[in-house]
Amino acid sequence: MAVAAYRAVADDLRRRIEQGEFTPGDLLPSRAELARSYGVGMNVAAAATRALAAEGLVKGQVGLGVSVRERPSSRTMARSWTHERLQGRLAVTGGGRDVPDDDGRSVRGTPRSTTGEAPEEIARRLAVPAAEPVIRSEYLISRDGRPAMLCVSWEPLGITGGTPVSLPGAGPMAGSSVVARMSYIGFRITRSTETVTARTATREEADALDLTPGAPVAAIERTYYAEERPLETADLVVPGERFRLAYEIPAEPADG
Repeated sequence: MAVAAYRAVADDLRRRIEQGEFTPGDLLPSRAELARSYGVGMNVAAAATRALAAEGLVKGQVGLGVSVRERPSSRTMARSWTHERLQGRLAVTGGGRDVPDDDGRSVRGTPRSTTGEAPEEIARRLAVPAAEPVIRSEYLISRDGRPAMLCVSWEPLGITGGTPVSLPGAGPMAGSSVVARMSYIGFRITRSTETVTARTATREEADALDLTPGAPVAAIERTYYAEERPLETADLVVPGERFRLAYEIPAEPADG
C-alpha cells in the first residue's frame, strides 16, 4: 500500500511540475506539507520526492529543501578553431576565452592560482618531467547568473614563471585568453587538442556547478600547443543539462 501511495504522490507532483505549477528553481512543499496535503505519512512523502529526484526532476538542497531542476537546455557551446574566430570573437575556446558562444551574458570568475608540482598525468600532458613546477589555476564561468563551466588549468612554471602573465588573473593580460597571454610573452599557439568524455559530476563539481551529484557533464581535456610544444593544459567541465558542445572544423582541399 505504501509503495502505491508514494507513486501516486510522485505522479501528481510530476504532473504539477509538467503543467508549470512548479517551475525550475521553485521549492516543493516541505515533507510535512506534502504529508498533510496528500493525506500520507512523512515517509511516503519523502519516498515520493526521492523518486522524482531519481528521475532528475528535482534536487535536494541542504538547508533549503527540494527544488525543481531546470529543464535540459539546447544552448550551444561552440568549440572552434578557425582564422575567423581567432581574429574575431575570442569568446570561443579554440581561439580564446572559455565561455559559451550563444546569446546571453557570460562572466569569468577571477582565477585562483597556486604553484606546485605537476601530477603525473598533467606532466604527461605538458611533456615535462613528473613533479615539474607548474601554476595551477581554477575558475568558474557563469552565464546569465548560472554556472556554465568549471575550469582547472596547468602551465609549466618554466614558461610563464617570472613573466608579466605568470598569473592568469593578474598583470597586464589579466582575464585574457591563453592565446593572447602566450602571444604577449612571445609564444604563438598554433593548435589545440580536445578529448571529450561523458560522465557524471563529482560532488565537488556538482557543488560548484549547482548540479545534483551524479548529474551528467561533459569533461573536456584540452591542451594548447606552439607547434609540438604543450604550453597549457586544462580540464573543463560543462553541465550536460545546460549545454551541447558544437565543433567547427576547417577543411582543407586535397592536393591535386
